[in-house]
Amino acid sequence: MRKQVLKLAVAITMASTMATASLAATEADAVAGIKDAVEEAYLYGLPMIVGYKVQYDYFIDRKSGQFKAPLNTLHNEARVYTPHDTAISTPNSDTPYSMVMLDLRAEPMVLCMPKIEPARYYDVQLVDLYTDNYGYIGSRATGNEAGCYLIAGPDWQGTAPATVARTFRSETQFSLAIYRTQLFNPADMPNVEQVQAGYLVKPLSAFIGGAKPPAAPAIDWPAFKPEAFTSEFAAYLNFLLQFCPPTGSAEVEKPMRERFAKVGIGAGLKPLAEQLTPAVKAAMGEAIKAALQKIGQTAESIGKDVNGWHIGAAAGNRDFYNGNWALRAAAAKLGIYGNSEAEAVYPFTRHDSNGIVADGSKHTYQMTFAAGQLPPVNAFWSITMYDGRTQLLIDNPIKRYLINSPMLPELKRNADGSITVYIQKDSPGKDKEANWLPAPNGPLFVVMRMYWPKTEAPSVYPLGEGAWKPPALVPVQNLNALGVRRFGDKSIENIVRTDTRYGNDGLFQGPRGWGYWNHLEYPRPIQNPNLWPDWQSTYFIGRMALPDGGSVSFNYRYPHARYFQFALYREKGGTFVSIGEAVDARNIDPDPGSSNPFRVGADRLAEARKFTLRVVAREAPEDPQQREANVVYAGTGGSELQFVNRIYLSDQGSDGTGWGASDTPRGGFHMPTYTGTLADGTSLTSEEVVKSFGRPFPGATKQPVTDEQWEQLVHAKGNDPQLDPASAPARKLPVWEKYWNIRYSILGSFKTPEERAKIPFAGPIDGGGDPATEYLFVQLSRKFGPVYVMRGKMPTFPNTYAGAGGKGLEIMPDAQTQYWSLVSCEAMPSGQIVDGLTDMQVPLDAERNYTIVYSRKEDRPANATAENGVAWIEWSPRGEGIAGPKNRPDFGMLMLRIMATNPTWKERPDNITRPGMEEDVMGPYYPRGEYTNKAAFEASGLKTR
Repeated sequence: MRKQVLKLAVAITMASTMATASLAATEADAVAGIKDAVEEAYLYGLPMIVGYKVQYDYFIDRKSGQFKAPLNTLHNEARVYTPHDTAISTPNSDTPYSMVMLDLRAEPMVLCMPKIEPARYYDVQLVDLYTDNYGYIGSRATGNEAGCYLIAGPDWQGTAPATVARTFRSETQFSLAIYRTQLFNPADMPNVEQVQAGYLVKPLSAFIGGAKPPAAPAIDWPAFKPEAFTSEFAAYLNFLLQFCPPTGSAEVEKPMRERFAKVGIGAGLKPLAEQLTPAVKAAMGEAIKAALQKIGQTAESIGKDVNGWHIGAAAGNRDFYNGNWALRAAAAKLGIYGNSEAEAVYPFTRHDSNGIVADGSKHTYQMTFAAGQLPPVNAFWSITMYDGRTQLLIDNPIKRYLINSPMLPELKRNADGSITVYIQKDSPGKDKEANWLPAPNGPLFVVMRMYWPKTEAPSVYPLGEGAWKPPALVPVQNLNALGVRRFGDKSIENIVRTDTRYGNDGLFQGPRGWGYWNHLEYPRPIQNPNLWPDWQSTYFIGRMALPDGGSVSFNYRYPHARYFQFALYREKGGTFVSIGEAVDARNIDPDPGSSNPFRVGADRLAEARKFTLRVVAREAPEDPQQREANVVYAGTGGSELQFVNRIYLSDQGSDGTGWGASDTPRGGFHMPTYTGTLADGTSLTSEEVVKSFGRPFPGATKQPVTDEQWEQLVHAKGNDPQLDPASAPARKLPVWEKYWNIRYSILGSFKTPEERAKIPFAGPIDGGGDPATEYLFVQLSRKFGPVYVMRGKMPTFPNTYAGAGGKGLEIMPDAQTQYWSLVSCEAMPSGQIVDGLTDMQVPLDAERNYTIVYSRKEDRPANATAENGVAWIEWSPRGEGIAGPKNRPDFGMLMLRIMATNPTWKERPDNITRPGMEEDVMGPYYPRGEYTNKAAFEASGLKTR
């Protein structure tokens, strides 16, 4: 029932409607008794009033908009509930309902069931006016064979005919029968209709062919008004109690009814008009407040908390409640007409795994059922989403209100057999939409329904203590995180926290990267990543000069990240050139007792993940087989070297390094430690390593090309005459090429093909580039078109970011490349990027083909969206990014990284050994593109290759 029914602050005004027969004694003594009686009456009667609203809307008021059928007439719904159904809170939307309101005053009614196939679950819940579940018919209780069942009221004294299988006795003269018939899928609805057509409801006289008894008196049903919960509460309850005689099993209520009568509550009683004293009014108001508080507390305390879910029972028969009227009222608040626990269990939650109120406007969530750990039921299970404010179903673009076990054939399983449900307000992407449970743009209320739970282990029983436990709602993405453009991006909070944790080491300078340079309020010069960094990277750099025979030992933890590398460089020609000594995480052996989470098949989330890496001042052995494990050779001569520590795409829930959690302000992070050794065996502490081996950074890393040099290059007389200085070095027909070095790839791009061919291209990578990465790039200009469309085939990659549990992929899979990314670049004098995409952020078709649109924001086509299968990356509004009037705003450049490729991948770019081989080697994985404009792309839509 909607929360409207519980907004009862004005309930004090109901005092004027209650009798004051008990005031003959002194008022002081009477007040306490009145307060207790009113509180008890309100707890007792609230669910009956909630039920009456449903009954009045469904079976009495033909103009309610929710009307189903007259009394004693079965109504079948050949549909499931939707957001348009608002009479009942937390409605079930996975079984079509049939309902009948039984008037048992004149004679019993007989409910007949058809034979139903064994695989189809059904139940008939029998509920009296108290909202007690006094009986069940159906798969669990009576089986799926055909049969007829007699429902008698409290006053009937007859004998049931032998042709009925069982007799049920209602304590009240009216009873609700709620039928649930399992629907396997939308195409199954005609079969459900056929089952519903077999449900029959007859008066006993019609069933046996006997004489019809005299009709019961007509009833003047009071129209339902909101005041039924406030000022007219007593009048409505008195009306209902005339159909609830305290006889039979209800006879235990007689003493309580006598207490109620003293405050004017009871069948046939009428409110007195005489004025009540202020003390009595105040006492009644306090009683109502106390009752409401008790209902709320009881609702929150039902059962036990298991992974954020409340598991307990709130619905049952008279014996179940045993006079606990607060529990019965709480059941009405949580959702009127819930099943008894033997028939169904209803774990529910409003909270995520951290105990925070789940809110679809703030986070996306995942819940993952481990392989073999789906809800243990004999019938079926479902997970239904409700608006946390109203407890009603929510409208959504795919008209899906739940995920249930009949949907299992369509749900996508993870590699380990687990199933992840994506709980969020917007689509998680076409590839995950089968497992999407749409959430409201606000607080969530999630209810799991387990129909006919299994009693054998693993079971949900005993409730709250069973061996089976529902998985928690794990928050995945903070939708309000600053600085986040796409799922997988680091937030500003993450960047600041990472800088605070790791920015004070004497040897490791950093953290360094685009996010740190652009989002920190006062970044240090060394945090400028100076030349086309990756969008998802965190770098640490340091300078050392090791004397011959010396060494440094670094004690690390493998980061929770996609990629980790340690590499050495030497300054040469105004840039840093690899000396060929680099090792990535896959090739680093773990310490004893630890494991390497980067190796195929490894547990990525393993806690024991330590390793030791050594840099030694010796020449590398000529025979690779003679190399020592986990050793990087710095050479001899004591020259200054620069090391780079790369960490790409840390896992969700981790800081930018992957060495610590992102949601913990303090503790739990692991900066590498280090010690040194001299040739004579002398040991050095970390402070001594910094003092003896470390070399200072003079400031920001210099760009390899200055603004002036770039401007001279653009206008050089020896440039290719096919180029226009307004757009050079971009060409009308853009061609992707492998990056070799600055001289050949960047400076040479201004030359004619003949002149460029004279420039050496082979050799170690410069510009501080990763020797394990293949870089491809294309230089562009808006002079040829404001929109560039890029297409190609995505290699397989390990999608490590979130995993099934939202904290990183569990097992490292095999893949063609460890990491693929694209960045939008400015010209070399700037070296900055303005946007980036990583592999997991690019929509793919069934053949793993992608379409990426590159444009400024104002030129972005309306259909360049992930929902349309298109990724978009921003073209820098600054163009070259050079300060001053000589900046060319139409310049653009894209750089592609394909990292640590698998030797078994035939089309890997590592096999490109000279310029011009790119397309032949890479085949479908080679990126191709063309210029267009916004209108043309919108008109053509998504093109396929």
